Amino acid sequence: MKPIRMQVTALGGRIMAGHTNKAGTQLTEGSRQDVTSDFMKCLLQKAEHHGAGFEILGDGKRWDVTVKELSAMAAKEAGPEHVCSGCGAKGWTGNCLECIPY
Repeated sequence: MKPIRMQVTALGGRIMAGHTNKAGTQLTEGSRQDVTSDFMKCLLQKAEHHGAGFEILGDGKRWDVTVKELSAMAAKEAGPEHVCSGCGAKGWTGNCLECIPY
């Protein structure tokens, strides 16, 4: 059974999976499948499993992967109907510490 490898396309950054050629440098025609959506779903599931973040170690390097749900972040952003509890200004004006949306 041939192993399945993954590569990122140069132009679109799509994640492709498939079998490699004999040299192991390219995915062979007919075996390539776009797995970008599946990969992203797995990445989110892994981050949720590890409490929204994890580390990747490889080739002597270390990466920190942190995932934040946008709808949770958007809850802090208020529209023009927001009235500051500190200075009474409408919106996020930055007039006082309560007017800063973070």
